[in-house]
Amino acid sequence: MNRPSVIVLTGGPGGGKSTLIEDLRQDPAWSERFVALPEAVQYARFVNISPDEKLFQRVIVRLQMGLEDGLASALGSQEGRFILCHRGSLDALAFWKQRGWPEDEFFEYTGTTPAQHYARYTAVIHLVTSADGVPAAYTRWPQAHRPEEANEAIFLDKWLQQAWGNHPKYFRIDNEQRDWPTKAQHAREILADL
Repeated sequence: MNRPSVIVLTGGPGGGKSTLIEDLRQDPAWSERFVALPEAVQYARFVNISPDEKLFQRVIVRLQMGLEDGLASALGSQEGRFILCHRGSLDALAFWKQRGWPEDEFFEYTGTTPAQHYARYTAVIHLVTSADGVPAAYTRWPQAHRPEEANEAIFLDKWLQQAWGNHPKYFRIDNEQRDWPTKAQHAREILADL
């Protein structure tokens, strides 16, 4: 069975991934064109493995892939909707590197290659964290569900760019000269072209 298109929204904390998905859900022109897949970490917190263990990142990778595969199988390619993922299977690499673990060890430990991750996705849209370019718009716990300081968000964002940057359809949307409506419109234009 052919898979529907699967598109990743990536980027450091506070880039607008959740907001974009919610905006698209509320827009009648988009709401029936896609299904959204929440980030796998939402489910992984119930498995009782600490994020400080390497096993946690392997679980995230496999859980993300399993959720995508299950949803793609249920939809099939004839349904006409694409899958919009809040993070993809390779996002775990940035959080792995945040812990100071070597990148090459990530692929050995997860039993994957960058090419395998890239092949899963039609495109990758990178929404740069607001901490990089619009620091006044960056919020964290308790106002938002993110614990990272602004400098940590920027590091994660850079590692995500390194991880995904070689995907053949990688689109990076930064914050320069853009307010949120302009940034979101750029993402919509990319989605429409895909």
